Amino acid sequence: MNKFLLFIVFIFAMATGGYAQTNTQMHLSIGGEFGFPTGQASSVYGTVLGGSLKLEVPVSKSNFNIAFTTGYSIFLTRFNYPGTYTSSLYVPVEAGGRYYFSKIGYFEADLGFSAGLTGNYTPGSLAFIYSPVIGFSAPVYKHKSTIDIGFRYESRVESGNSVGQVAIRVAYRFGI
Repeated sequence: MNKFLLFIVFIFAMATGGYAQTNTQMHLSIGGEFGFPTGQASSVYGTVLGGSLKLEVPVSKSNFNIAFTTGYSIFLTRFNYPGTYTSSLYVPVEAGGRYYFSKIGYFEADLGFSAGLTGNYTPGSLAFIYSPVIGFSAPVYKHKSTIDIGFRYESRVESGNSVGQVAIRVAYRFGI
């Protein structure tokens, strides 16, 4: 855990320099996700894999963008789990805001809902979801696109239990 925290500190130290993200162009990012379940879900599931699509719409020429996110998350059952639970597939739909606190570093907060499509861990098929994110978007290829890396916590809130994860998202972000 200490190595993970050291890695995050190193990344954000690098994020204090770089290139500005303040413009009025919309951006789309397509990425993959890898995470670990938290809370009650960690006793059943071992890892989380997923993919996501994010649209960022700038608010004038400020450092703030409105973000819309969708994708999928597959919570994979532990190999040594003795019970009858199976892997679960969730499709989140979120809206939120992204604020660039430096030239490439950002904070993001998303709210929305998550549809449980398969699996038998959660009682409801639709639940409230929230996700705080901290990350950076580093320029590539003559600054026309960026590699977006975000560290996030996500929680699917239900009555009686919750399904959460700590994840990293690595995405290719480009202007549209």
